[in-house]
Amino acid sequence: MKILLVSADKILRHTLHQTLSRHGFIVDLATDGEDAWDLLQAFMYDLVLLEALLPRLDGVSFCRRLRNVGNPILVLLMTEAQPSEHCVQGLDSGADACLPKPIQEPELLAHLRALSRRGLRRASTTLAWGPLTLNPTARQVLCQGQVVKVNRKEYQLLELLLSYPRQMFSCSDMGDRLWPLEDSLPTDATLKSHIRSIRRKLEQAGVQDLIQTHYGQGYCLNPRYDPGSKPAHRPDTMPDMMMDSITANIWQELMAANARLTQEIEQRKQIEAQLRRSETMLRNAQRVAQIGCWEATISTREVYWTEELYLIHGFDPSDPPPTPEQIEALIHPDDQQLHADVIQAAAQRGEAFEANLRIIRADGEVRYINARGGPLFDDDGKMVKLTGTTFDVTRWHR
Repeated sequence: MKILLVSADKILRHTLHQTLSRHGFIVDLATDGEDAWDLLQAFMYDLVLLEALLPRLDGVSFCRRLRNVGNPILVLLMTEAQPSEHCVQGLDSGADACLPKPIQEPELLAHLRALSRRGLRRASTTLAWGPLTLNPTARQVLCQGQVVKVNRKEYQLLELLLSYPRQMFSCSDMGDRLWPLEDSLPTDATLKSHIRSIRRKLEQAGVQDLIQTHYGQGYCLNPRYDPGSKPAHRPDTMPDMMMDSITANIWQELMAANARLTQEIEQRKQIEAQLRRSETMLRNAQRVAQIGCWEATISTREVYWTEELYLIHGFDPSDPPPTPEQIEALIHPDDQQLHADVIQAAAQRGEAFEANLRIIRADGEVRYINARGGPLFDDDGKMVKLTGTTFDVTRWHR
């Protein structure tokens, strides 16, 4: 099970992360509701475990927003012991269950097991496909009655396949589902190695070809082991007398076109998933380093700020970026001449610039920043944009 853990409490977040990881869950972290919402749009999760009291977007509003857009993901809401209305509001807003603080490990794990059964629409915790059985409660894999010893990642791969036994999983899908954001995505060779190891262990238990490879698409369980399956009617096996040469040619062209389309869709999905992951990692890196980026188009005077740059200045990231005049007003009065001489003058000349300045945040706090940037030119040598970074160096200055 892949869990998105959302908590502003550093100690609670660290403790729950360790607990969940120790019990085999894949965990991604967010510190506020808006970050959690962004992650939920970019990656697939089985459950969201979040606090009711969160900055920017609280847990109750988060649940309400989820259900308003029709997202059925499981939600376990962590509430304060008092007052109890947080739990009532959360359940009314779409949470599946509530867990009061302080969080007790046995109760948390029991809730997760119960919600997992509800999400998979089964009363039993056991997952099975043909001769293969997996018990998430005991974390045990059986094949034809024999215990199969698997490592942690092999267990997670089998749990994913058995949870969705008729679904095809590409290497990219498996990486997104089974590796947390803090880890690098596995290579195709790594996944192939895990699958090969699982197959070898199943073969030693007497079962052949339970996991199938569909080249260019991914991996799935062999439908031959599904007792409820029926042989599919394949038009390409129809008697020759029912297909003239024209029909056969058309069918072949359709099959070829469908194969090309399937491959293109899969490639685009992989590219989009990698792009979303890269964007999330970049945003997290900027937040940790307290570096914001900006860009200004000269012809339109349009300005773009990254989220961290808003936070450095104490602005709401949902607001439009300030105008050049408003940006200049953010500079501390004693540093405005330095800003004009070092940054504005260099920008007008089409040269790179760097300066250490003070800014005044929206809340009145004075911060020290390192501002650097330079021009971007088109193919004709005309300056079209200015771009740069703002590095909050207040803590080092202090």
